[in-house]
Amino acid sequence: MKVRDERMKASDVFRKTDYVFRKKISFDEAFPEIDDIRVEVEERGEGVRQFFPGDSKSIYGKSLLGEYVDCSNSLCYNGGVSIGEAIREMVRSRATERETSQICCGYEGSPKGRRKYRKCTNHFKVKVAIKFKEGEPPAA
Repeated sequence: MKVRDERMKASDVFRKTDYVFRKKISFDEAFPEIDDIRVEVEERGEGVRQFFPGDSKSIYGKSLLGEYVDCSNSLCYNGGVSIGEAIREMVRSRATERETSQICCGYEGSPKGRRKYRKCTNHFKVKVAIKFKEGEPPAA
């Protein structure tokens, strides 16, 4: 069954979208003041992969981060959670730790996506820890 391959997730939509007033750049270009970052995402709901019983956490570092973490629900279109906005806010305020919970931004729909059945109910718990580079001036 190729259902997952046919349904675009949030990161797919972001990659395919051309923005008029912004261009997409690498993590290091976007956040030169960040020395290291750790993002832990725990997803609950339909289709969540567990590597160990009871463990549904994924951990991301600088090289693996994107604007979104995708939803695991195979019936979900455009689903996932934005981590880019949380990181931008943390950099603006020079926060080193943040924890947030969000519901998936996608929806469950018909196989070709023409009908929306309901909002996806998968839930994400996100923990972000940032280490800023030494000597970087505080944000204005």
